[in-house]
Amino acid sequence: MIEDATIAKCVDFAVRLEELGAELYQKLAVRFAPDRELSELFQGLGRDEVHHQELFRALRDRAASRPVGRTLSDEQKRYLRAMSMADAFPGTEGLEADLDAIKTREDALERVLGAEKATLAFYQAMRDVLGSDEVLESLISVEKTHVVKVMELMITGARFRGLADRF
Repeated sequence: MIEDATIAKCVDFAVRLEELGAELYQKLAVRFAPDRELSELFQGLGRDEVHHQELFRALRDRAASRPVGRTLSDEQKRYLRAMSMADAFPGTEGLEADLDAIKTREDALERVLGAEKATLAFYQAMRDVLGSDEVLESLISVEKTHVVKVMELMITGARFRGLADRF
């Protein structure tokens, strides 16, 4: 959760979300290794999260090199703070307890869908407040793909063949 939202804190929070996501997916890939399809999904999602960390760091560095002067209104700060408070973001301490609650394939997919949707909503809120940015747009697009892939597996039980796969 972001206490006092600033542009830098939002980007740092996004980096942390991606770190937590990568850690979650790595652990889920191991836990569900016997389910090759699910394990491959989690491995692919985890690789994406690592790449997203790099993109957000580049975004942060690029923003830091721009002249300071952009401040957020109190309303924008409250909105971003509210969007950072999703139950789907377990925080460092909550990740292990969160994993302990995941027992079945359905539990895992439900948890992952919640995390992906919450992350997508936060990034869309960042875009709403900070404005469009090609890196942020790219990340939003990938997060949408993640939501679709996970939902497809939940609804249809379809075989996962890769993140570039389409319905």
